[in-house]
Order: sequence, then C-alpha cells, then structure tokens
Amino acid sequence: MERDFGMENRVALVVDDAPANRDFLERLLGGAQFQVIAAATGQSALAAVAERPALALALVDMKLPDMTGLQLIVELRQRFPGACLVVATMLDDRPMIEESFRQGCHIFLVKPHGFMELFQRLMTSDVTTIRNGPRLVIDQYGPREFKLSTAEMKRAALS
Repeated sequence: MERDFGMENRVALVVDDAPANRDFLERLLGGAQFQVIAAATGQSALAAVAERPALALALVDMKLPDMTGLQLIVELRQRFPGACLVVATMLDDRPMIEESFRQGCHIFLVKPHGFMELFQRLMTSDVTTIRNGPRLVIDQYGPREFKLSTAEMKRAALS
C-alpha cells in the first residue's frame, strides 16, 4: 500500500563520503518516498541545495573530507530551519552527542544500527512530527530520548 504524503516537502539530503553508505542511504530514503540529493562532501552538499527553497530531512556523516558533520549541520540549520537534521557516525560519544543536539540536530544515529529504525519512523510518521518530537539517540540498544543534565542545560542557556 502506497502512503499518501500529501503536499509535504519530501526532499532529503544524504552526505557521506563513503560511496557504499551513500548508495544505501539513497535507496533507504527513496524507499521512504523521498527525493534524495546525495553528496560526498560538505561543500558539494551545500552547493546541491543552494537553490532549494526547502529541505525536509538531512542525514549527515560526522566525518567528511572538507568539514565536520557538525559544521554542516550548523550551515543547514541556518539555511533550512524547518528541516529534520540527523547526524550519523560510528562513534557513540557523549560529548559529541551533546554538541550535536546543541547545534540543532534532532536525531543522533550510531551506524549501522539506527538506519532501519529511522526508516521505520519515516514510513509511519511525517518528518514534521519526528522533528518536533523528542531528541533521539538511535544506537545498538534502540532509540532513546536524549536529555541534557542540569549543568549541560545551564551551559546551553548561557551560549
């Protein structure tokens, strides 16, 4: 049964310098009814979406050849404030997770465990609901809500 996504913007950006990861994510998001734009570097990603009026979803690898995934997330957040931003990495590192959420990401995905969970969410919910929901870490243990500690919330409020 094909889902009716209405007029919702269904453009997704995938940024990963590993061709196998990029191809897999293109197929995965295409299967979730997204028009996928793929790029291997941060600069090529920014160029690919420069003329786009909107972006629904961006899935960004943390380690890119020309910038960090966080640098790209900051750029995308400024350009597309309504986009759902996902950071994907092999590293399950608490400081990196905290910084990713402070910089505007909605989901921190630990490769390769979280891809199918993200796909299921995209198939059963719209991107706006996911974006407006709780911040999630998806790793080998499944999805969990991410909450900053009291000290971290104070630091975030000061910056």
